[in-house]
Amino acid sequence: MPVTSRPTPDPVAERREVTCPLRDGTRLRTLLLLRHGTGPWPALLTRHPYDVTREEDDGYLDVRRLVAAGYLVALQDVRGRFGSEGVFDPCAQEEADGADAVAWLAARPECDGTVGMWGASYASDTQFAALLGGAPALRALAPAMTPALSALDGFRFRGGVPELGSTLAWTHYAIAPDAITRLPSAREREAERRRQEATERAITTGEAYGAGALHAGRDAEGSVRWGLDRLREPLDSPRHRAGKIVDRTDAVGVPVLLTGGWFDVFLGPTLELYRRLRRRAEDTGGPAPRLVVGPWTHDDFSGRAAGLDFGPDASAGSVDLTALHLRWFDAVLRGDAPDSPPVRVFLMGADRWVETAEFPPSDARPLELYLTPEGALAPEPSGSGGRRLVSDPASPVPTCGGAVLLFAPFGAGPADQTAVEARPDVVSWRTGPLEEPLTVMGAVGAVVHLVTTGTDADVVVRLCDEHPDGTSPVVADGVRRGSARSVDPVTGRGERGPLEPGRAYEITVDLWSTAHTFLPGHRIRVDIAPSSSPRWDVGTNTYAPEGKFAPPVTAEHTILQGAARPSRLLLDVVASPV
Repeated sequence: MPVTSRPTPDPVAERREVTCPLRDGTRLRTLLLLRHGTGPWPALLTRHPYDVTREEDDGYLDVRRLVAAGYLVALQDVRGRFGSEGVFDPCAQEEADGADAVAWLAARPECDGTVGMWGASYASDTQFAALLGGAPALRALAPAMTPALSALDGFRFRGGVPELGSTLAWTHYAIAPDAITRLPSAREREAERRRQEATERAITTGEAYGAGALHAGRDAEGSVRWGLDRLREPLDSPRHRAGKIVDRTDAVGVPVLLTGGWFDVFLGPTLELYRRLRRRAEDTGGPAPRLVVGPWTHDDFSGRAAGLDFGPDASAGSVDLTALHLRWFDAVLRGDAPDSPPVRVFLMGADRWVETAEFPPSDARPLELYLTPEGALAPEPSGSGGRRLVSDPASPVPTCGGAVLLFAPFGAGPADQTAVEARPDVVSWRTGPLEEPLTVMGAVGAVVHLVTTGTDADVVVRLCDEHPDGTSPVVADGVRRGSARSVDPVTGRGERGPLEPGRAYEITVDLWSTAHTFLPGHRIRVDIAPSSSPRWDVGTNTYAPEGKFAPPVTAEHTILQGAARPSRLLLDVVASPV
């Protein structure tokens, strides 16, 4: 007699589309997913501007499993997006709106009065914003790929350089389409569509991100104009603090589970937020943050990117992020014993997960590799001299992989830099073939001693893993604008000023962090370039005050080396067997 299996019942007993009223009367579309039974249940909420109906079948977490585990799930479109009323004002609106949404959800009869939040990217911003807005029912945050710490470290700027490419990608592709459909008249919608088409043409031709593009005054659609306006704001502008927690991490007194990707555009703020929350926990005795970082990009958790496959254990599916989140929510909202380590990171090169008590691990030690005039990376500075490159803003170095969030064909990940390294405006240094594995697990930085013929200079530094076959995948990268050398890259505080032609300057470049093993036979390689476009605004080599534009000029940059001017690579390394 044949045995037939019964279909698994849907854990979602009821799906309700309701409206959440805000203090000013605006109503936000909210989907409530309820399980079988009478409740009440703790609630899990996500809020973002990307149409939350997508979360039902293709979200960052499996919402049906959240429901099956005994949670009331709430999915909400933020103000001014898709099914919600109002006008969208990115970041600035989310503190009051988020606090109202949490209070409304906690007071519903289906909820037991406790709320946790989860979500990636903008949906991580909304979590911290709700907490800052005053939400006592909010007991746990699970932000992923988060720019919530600062607008100046990978969100709108990096090292004082505008993040032009990702701003264009987000405003034009993610925000503009729905914003245009919401315009009240057919005439306005048609005019905005024509501007949208013009922006698309400018992106396709490269006009949108060439030298001077930020100040070209093109008639772009409203969301793109909003983004470009923010990039023209001074680094210490209050607008960059709207909805961010850079000065308010002391207000985060609830448990936090952070998820990041080694090739995510927001890796830096994710890890800096982890470090700040960990220090706060040590100082106050409060809950320590937990951290998971995989070999992922901003929107690809497969463990495969830019032609490299990190193996079967690298994907989010293998990790089972939904189960990981459920165990954590059960621990912090229901009092279950936590069963996961505080930190879990994927060690690239060795292609395995590593569990530690903290990141970087307590046994990490600093390693300095000095750039030599002969093009080597050495444990001690030697000789003296400089290596020159010509920075021509009319022919910028193209972006090739890395921790980016861009439009095609500029994908993220450990892309081979061979073609870029062959350019005359890219100079490289490398070790000899390694005899033993060397594991970097922690911060990556560079100190570059630079002389230029211009009055400003952008310094792009890439750490690469040169394989025996000659390919050179990027591991980590960063940038610093010379005029912003004294500006804190997270807070934006500090003075900008021009460079004096012919004078030597020490410029520190933050490449964020990594967990990567350089295998025997491989070489550690450092590339320095004057640009990376369309990722970053192309510098003009001429200083201009905040918000102003100076015409581009071609300049010669010289990277100095030797004991007197020790340009060098800075690494956190650990003794980690492969």
